[in-house]
Amino acid sequence: MKTANPMIRKMEAGATAIGIGTTLPAGAQVAMLAAKAGFDWAFIDLEHTLIGPEDVAIISNMMRAQDIAPVARIPKHALFDVARLLDSGACGIIRPHVETAEEARELVELCKYAPGGDRSWGGASPQLGYPQRPSPELMQAANRSTLAIIMIESGAGIDAIEEIAAVPGLDGVLIGCVDLSIDLGVMGQVDAPPMHAAIARIGRATKAAGKFFGMAGVAAPEALTRIPGIKVDFTLAGLDSRLLAATLEDRATVWRQALGGAG
Repeated sequence: MKTANPMIRKMEAGATAIGIGTTLPAGAQVAMLAAKAGFDWAFIDLEHTLIGPEDVAIISNMMRAQDIAPVARIPKHALFDVARLLDSGACGIIRPHVETAEEARELVELCKYAPGGDRSWGGASPQLGYPQRPSPELMQAANRSTLAIIMIESGAGIDAIEEIAAVPGLDGVLIGCVDLSIDLGVMGQVDAPPMHAAIARIGRATKAAGKFFGMAGVAAPEALTRIPGIKVDFTLAGLDSRLLAATLEDRATVWRQALGGAG
């Protein structure tokens, strides 16, 4: 069965899946605008926003209707929400601040059905479109379409990256560049030598393990091309709230200047 996850299809085709960070309350227009702009996946953030499980269900199904893969980032220790988020329509889970292989294994167990994990069967889900097929077939299809992704955001995570990336069933490793730069003492400087070394090591370990490699918190796409020999499989192009704020500020400035008003 072909994967129902458009983000996976994009990456397996050799292209970089471009994501939009979703931080605003659920609204049908966000999904339609994201699709019109050409985004491949949505990073639904439960760590730094008041978005809850009910919002994830609404956002996920609106995104899926536009052929955008909804992936939910949970707070590090909110593993109790994983099953509900996946059963309500999310195509994957991102666990932040991972520093051990055991933390990666915990995520895989909750995201994957047996034999690769310990996810409980809740019936055909919106992720697969509620197909009327035998449960074992649906579980296999869900395993192929559900992404278990961890974030590396600290020196401790870098130290354990080879073991983390090698965890069976883990699909991807995402670098949280801003938090990682803070931990390495070069706040916000993605191009600083310590960051270049860290990104290269994480990327090599991820690729060697056969997993998807991603980067978030990068201000400009040029930064993704400065790591020799390592292709970025998925990335975030920005957050909906920040993109909206920037556009509104630009528009207000243009009109004030045109009408001779104060800046």
